[in-house]
Amino acid sequence: MRARKSRLPSIPAAMLLAAIPAGFAAPADGPQPFATAPPAPFNAMGRTDAPVAIIEYSDLQCPYCARFALQTFPKIKRDYVDTGKVRYVARDLPLPSHAFAVAAAVAVRCAGGQGKFWAFREALFARQSELGRSPYDALAAELALDVPRFQACRNDGAAEAAVRADAERARSLGITSTPSFLIGQPVEGGIHGEKFSGAEPYEKFAKRIEEALEAVK
Repeated sequence: MRARKSRLPSIPAAMLLAAIPAGFAAPADGPQPFATAPPAPFNAMGRTDAPVAIIEYSDLQCPYCARFALQTFPKIKRDYVDTGKVRYVARDLPLPSHAFAVAAAVAVRCAGGQGKFWAFREALFARQSELGRSPYDALAAELALDVPRFQACRNDGAAEAAVRADAERARSLGITSTPSFLIGQPVEGGIHGEKFSGAEPYEKFAKRIEEALEAVK
């Protein structure tokens, strides 16, 4: 998918309010430590006081999302998340054209409830061709999850409601394709930076991150 981008300040702050997870606060003269931030939700990784935040909207059945998750994201994690420069958040945007995307997103969230969000997500992207066979319980067992608890989570409706809330949040931001990203400086009510879509190669994505890091100096 060809990358498209736009500057986020044109998006009303009210729409951005729900786009960024708890723990980000308004900067004074640059990013401030988030000493009182709550524990990280299972779909977020990286320091809560990182100077740059990235929010990804993805679809577990989207081949572009799988390519990004398996080829580009590990390098971003290594170079920017693990080094404390970036706070990374994954959100759901199951596309109407993908029949298995909601069920897959629900399964990933339920795995997250047992501490395996990122491992389950990566495994599903790697086995994307199997989504039509509902490999969720088998994968939960492979990852040593409590399978009955996992099954109960998938059936109780709360995880699906959260997935659909993410999708509605994306639409309120004008995001309709996957993968899509918000990247920039965390501020009260959202991110001051840019919005773009497309599974860009690592070099282009790293350039965006470096530009965002430079902007907050």
